[in-house]
Amino acid sequence: MNKRTWTSACTFLFSLYFIIDVTLGEGAEKPFKVRAGYVSPTTDNVLMSIAQKQGFLNKRGIDVEIIALRGGVQVAQALLSNSLQFAEMSGPLVVRSVLSGADLVMVASFVDRISYYLITRPEIATVKDLVGKKIASSSIGGSVDMVLRLGLRDIGVDPKSITLLSAGSPEARMATLTSGQMAATALLPEHLVAVEKAGLKIFKDLSEVDVHIQHTGLVVRRSLIKENRPMVKSFLAAIIDAIDFYRNHERESIEILAKFTSIKDPRALKDSYEFHKKLFPQPPYPNRDGFRTLLSEIGDKTEGKNATPELFFDRTLLEEIK
Repeated sequence: MNKRTWTSACTFLFSLYFIIDVTLGEGAEKPFKVRAGYVSPTTDNVLMSIAQKQGFLNKRGIDVEIIALRGGVQVAQALLSNSLQFAEMSGPLVVRSVLSGADLVMVASFVDRISYYLITRPEIATVKDLVGKKIASSSIGGSVDMVLRLGLRDIGVDPKSITLLSAGSPEARMATLTSGQMAATALLPEHLVAVEKAGLKIFKDLSEVDVHIQHTGLVVRRSLIKENRPMVKSFLAAIIDAIDFYRNHERESIEILAKFTSIKDPRALKDSYEFHKKLFPQPPYPNRDGFRTLLSEIGDKTEGKNATPELFFDRTLLEEIK
């Protein structure tokens, strides 16, 4: 091989190496494309949106599409079919799904206390005044129904001494109070402005009662953790960033919150922001006692009697991040 041929061969090999190296490098740097879902555009679900809009996910190599779905069952089905990789889900739905054999696990907690206010008619002055009354729930067996039972029990009202009735949306539940059909209900902090305008009473902040309940959190398939643990950890790290941002950047967080929830009233946005600022846990560990509460409420005699809280959550990824 003469010198010219040798030089050409070396140049070709170097160019080929450079092309391969750049191609592999670009492949390694491509972000993970994932989908994340949620049901209700409420404040306890805003953290994924903050993580996306503030670039915390993109910074960690994740390109996320956030999708709103119609209901919790649809979210669970989308996760199990891998149409979603991450989802905000309620603790009760996680428990019911896992007890039915679903490959789901909560990896971060968004809210692990009762995130509602107990609202009553103005003449309700004491806890005893609620005994024998009709209480407006969203739907029997739903999350509002559960928090009402837990909250009332903790403040000294036996759920057996009241009548819980399905009344639908927050607006419909308020209407049953103003009309005198029912005596109390549970509402989120963003409804407090409407409550005051309606002449109703803010009887109790139920987040202050001594009850842990795993209300909402970030859920994935256990198989996804096995397949791509680093990616799940990166998503969790972005959620941690989002909680810090929420706590320390009020104006910007409220702006994101307004777009996410479509709440326009500044006072309602401020109420909801402040309420959840004290509730978002950091680090966002799923709450063992919160799942124990759920098991005691919905774990039936056959499927739930031998279940332990650890069946429903995984804290090891957050431990590794820490």
